[in-house]
Parts: sequence; structure tokens; C-alpha cells
Amino acid sequence: MNRILIILVLFFISCAEKRVKDVDEIVLAEYIQEVNGVYYEGDCEEHIGDKFSGSGNYFHENGKIKGTYTLKNGLPNGHWEQFNESGTKKLDLYFENGNLIKKIKQNKHT
Repeated sequence: MNRILIILVLFFISCAEKRVKDVDEIVLAEYIQEVNGVYYEGDCEEHIGDKFSGSGNYFHENGKIKGTYTLKNGLPNGHWEQFNESGTKKLDLYFENGNLIKKIKQNKHT
């Protein structure tokens, strides 16, 4: 019975709001779940909460920053960055209310 309820909740969430993620859009946090391009608080599909608002960083195994993100009401917003393992910036993404408005790929040799 619980499994059916979880499936129904996920179905209604997926029908309620949907957006297409950009291929370079990455959020790596254990406490954020993505459903159809919308980000929710929760540590697994069974524990999805409210739409997430906030920002964060995620890191390479060597401890150097891998990326930054900002979410507002469950949608990407503002300036996101990605870095390679040496710490060199490789990508800038700019979002406005979930829409990608600008993507800048950095020169691989910088």
C-alpha cells in the first residue's frame, strides 16, 4: 500500500511541474532530489518535501571545488559554475527562473 501511495505522489508531482534540464545542469547534494527538472528537499524519492531554495557547492574527490549552484523555488536561478579537477573554471551557466539564458564554455587550455 505504501508503495502505491509513493508512486501516486510521484506521479502527481511529475504531472504538476515539468521542465527540461540542460545537459550541463548539475546539483550534487544528498538532501536535494530532482524530479522532471524541479528540485525538492529530500534525501530519497520516498522523502520528497518542498521545492528547494538555496545555494551550494560540490567538490571533486581531491577537495577542489567542482561546481556551484543556486535554486529558487525549485528552479535553477542565477550564476552557476563548474570547474575541472585542477580548479580551472570550465563552464558558466546563467539561469532565470529555471530557464537557461546563457552558457559560456571556457577555453580548455586556460
